Amino acid sequence: MDKKENIKKILEKIQEAEYVLVGLGQYFDMQYFLSMQEGYREIIEKLQERHALWMEPYVDTCCRKQFSPKLEDEMTKGLQNLAEILEKKSYFVVSTSTNRTLREIPWKKLLMKKERYVNPCGEWSKLQCPDGCPEGLLPVTDNEEKILRDWYQNMKKGDFRIPDLGKCPNCGKELIFNNIYAEQYDEKGYLENWAEYHNWLQNTWNHRLVILEIGEGTRFPSIMKNPFERIAMFQQKAELYRIDEEQNPIAWLLALC
Repeated sequence: MDKKENIKKILEKIQEAEYVLVGLGQYFDMQYFLSMQEGYREIIEKLQERHALWMEPYVDTCCRKQFSPKLEDEMTKGLQNLAEILEKKSYFVVSTSTNRTLREIPWKKLLMKKERYVNPCGEWSKLQCPDGCPEGLLPVTDNEEKILRDWYQNMKKGDFRIPDLGKCPNCGKELIFNNIYAEQYDEKGYLENWAEYHNWLQNTWNHRLVILEIGEGTRFPSIMKNPFERIAMFQQKAELYRIDEEQNPIAWLLALC
């Protein structure tokens, strides 16, 4: 089956479905592209030396905009295409990517304004205490984004000092980004949306469900890949479709419209 026939079939299945579950994988981090850029690996090594890999999602954001702005724009447009197709459906989006752009796509909210998007790996929109103090989970402010922009420019000149993003109100330690790279990842940053996802999932039982897994790898199989397979196996009315790296997920999303 060629790409056009594949897309046509999946779109027809989505139209017939009562529920749609979407998985957006690590492909959207664009590590396959960033790792080829001169200097990127050096930055990551410097962060690792400073026990600051929690900065990686922000560095990835800056590098994508610096080295591949067209590809970043195409990814955003493709995901907006998908959001428009799903607009009249009851759907949920699960992501293992640390690309903040995925969270910013206008995924329509459920009734009672409940979120339709959950990212268990985090990114850089929230701050946490490095020791996981409960009072340390805070949003990144405009002022902190300015500090980060200045830090990135200085870092390109060889200054790898980690930026000061504020102190934990409980213990006074410097805050870090709330993501999977934190040595003590505070999972409260996503658990509320995770609960909403599982509540939504319970309602799909014995209904026509399309599961669309796009660009997932094998790093976190317990979040998306394995659960999606189990759902497709045990729910008789569920169908699973996978768009892997070889099918070029961004090009696939752009071809939806």
